[in-house]
Amino acid sequence: MKKIFILLIVPLISLSISYADKYAGEFLNIGVGVKSRALGNAFVALADDPTATYWNPAGIYYCNHLSFNIMHSEEYAGNLKYDAISAVYPLDDSKKFGFLLTRTGISGIPLTELEDPDDTISVYNPPYAYKHVSDADYTGYLSFSSRLYDNFSFGITTKLVYRTIGDIKASGIGLDAGLLYKIKPAIQVGLNVRDAIGTTIWWKNGETETVSPNILAGASVGFIFPIINVPSRLLCQTDIYFENRKESAQLSASRASFDFHAGLLFDFAPFLSIACGIDREYFTAGAFISYKNYTLQYAFEDNSDLDNIHRISLGVEFFH
Repeated sequence: MKKIFILLIVPLISLSISYADKYAGEFLNIGVGVKSRALGNAFVALADDPTATYWNPAGIYYCNHLSFNIMHSEEYAGNLKYDAISAVYPLDDSKKFGFLLTRTGISGIPLTELEDPDDTISVYNPPYAYKHVSDADYTGYLSFSSRLYDNFSFGITTKLVYRTIGDIKASGIGLDAGLLYKIKPAIQVGLNVRDAIGTTIWWKNGETETVSPNILAGASVGFIFPIINVPSRLLCQTDIYFENRKESAQLSASRASFDFHAGLLFDFAPFLSIACGIDREYFTAGAFISYKNYTLQYAFEDNSDLDNIHRISLGVEFFH
């Protein structure tokens, strides 16, 4: 089954890259969740909460209880409102389903025109805002995860996209495919091929966009942190895009570009964890507090270019 899975995905990725539009899926790359953000968005090899539907659907297999998570974030000086609700439903011990709904929105976007449309722009003919519109993106994810063999799980996600910019609307559909392999109890690696066959977005004005496949690959290692003697976990992740991003990426080679993430998680107690990380070049940190079956999470990113990012979430898990 593993060979069939890989043989189907690889040629579809190659074909999809050839017809992709640059940056068409940037709204899909913001990242979901608070724990992942605190860990520098290095989450593909851990993916141990309901947001696994986004980061790596194969991680859903290791979520053993019905659980929910809601997240809110106001980013980039409060201009971007970002909300998400995710859930995991274990059908039985070997089949798990995940659900995720995200919304990103920007309001008060000015549309401008010149006072005299027949003349050129100048101090005597300045542009003015004749209308303000809103931009909203909704994405729904539905995932299924099961086991390929011992310690090796896979997951498939179907996602539906709905976009609005003013009066213009669009819809699209895409597919993600993930793998998670637990080499040892403390060591695991993860892979998520997002938009694996290209996510096509159809605009009502007749335009179409195709989101290029991109790959998240990472590793996670658990250990006891010296001196403080605390169970900890080190995570690293590389995001690979095929959009010829060049200068906008940390590293590029031909059409491929690479961005890097790292995180460190400290489990001080069953009810308290602290995390820090590097999201590309930006420092991140967060704290997670658990009480009974509830978890409150907070994350911060020091983004000097687009203002700091704050996220908060509440999770609940229903034990048998």
